Amino acid sequence: MDSAYHRLRRRLDELPIPFPESETGVELRLLQALFSREEAEVAVHLSAVPEPVTAIYRRAAPLVENHASLEAMLKELARRGAINAVTEIHRDSSRQCYGLAPLVVGMFEFQVDRLTPEFVRDFHDYADHGFREAVVGTRTAQMRTVPVGAAITGTRAVGSYDDIRDYVRKSPGPFAVMNCVCRQGAELLGAPCRSSSTHETCITIGSAARSMVVSTVSRPVEREEVLEILNRAEGEGHVLQPQNSRTPGFICCCCRDCCEVLRNARRLPHPADAIPTTHRAAVDPGSCTACGICLKRCPLEALTPGTLGRSVQVIPGRCIGCGLCVTTCPTRAISLTRRADAKRPPRTTMAMYLKILRHRFGLPGLARAGIRRVLRRKI
Repeated sequence: MDSAYHRLRRRLDELPIPFPESETGVELRLLQALFSREEAEVAVHLSAVPEPVTAIYRRAAPLVENHASLEAMLKELARRGAINAVTEIHRDSSRQCYGLAPLVVGMFEFQVDRLTPEFVRDFHDYADHGFREAVVGTRTAQMRTVPVGAAITGTRAVGSYDDIRDYVRKSPGPFAVMNCVCRQGAELLGAPCRSSSTHETCITIGSAARSMVVSTVSRPVEREEVLEILNRAEGEGHVLQPQNSRTPGFICCCCRDCCEVLRNARRLPHPADAIPTTHRAAVDPGSCTACGICLKRCPLEALTPGTLGRSVQVIPGRCIGCGLCVTTCPTRAISLTRRADAKRPPRTTMAMYLKILRHRFGLPGLARAGIRRVLRRKI
């Protein structure tokens, strides 16, 4: 049956981040939880790049009563976290724009503070039946790992885009913080986080912060509180994962037990190939006492104990260079070294998505998207 949800599924699969068909059809249940049939029909006509209501109305007019009813529907969909909404600020005015959101980073994260156990179970089911393979290990990822602050102190081989504290200090802001949707999901399924003292660990910056504050799922914070959150995350053993650009709009403080990215990456034989990172841990066998502290600290099981009490060893394909082992080594036997294949992240969020789009559909697909953008058609 070719329902509105099937058409919306195919439309979402045209975005840079895939939304593949599964054998179980669980992806349709996810859409049914977010869209009514009428809303799904309209959502098919949304673009990947948010547009003003007037532009969307030209395509969706036959499906709605009038411009005002379309605007009300889009506003409600954005409130429920089903679509993306951004505020375009001009010199003397502003306007609300709406567009499709991928499942991640997007619709799933937008369900923070409104998650249900059924939605979380369906999300996990979808990951196990096609979604994980479609998004984990892509040539360009949406998130990357940066070393925790203490792990790079005094280290020269660190790009400015890896020093996340320096980025926060220099950013004009604004800043906001919201609850972690992954921890909320784990708690709903009866597995509350054992390592974090709070759910409030997801940081947004700039326009992302403004949008999330408007949607009421985030609260504004000052720069000093952002730095405090990063310090606490390091102490509690969380991996710092900003958006994969040199000007990230968000920074996630991810724990090993709840984070969906780490949970899925841990199932791979070589997580370091799936999560962009510029560093890798190295152990000085002469200084290592094989105390085992780092083994418990590592979120990707990238360290293995040596035999007969010898020093621990790094499994290169599993190490994502988070630095959590470095900061708790009592003998300072572990350090971070820069990977020979380290790459600079894309400059902006748009550059990141264009790169993902090119890797998915090639240069012809990227060119088609550019032409449609110039012609003001949905892309």
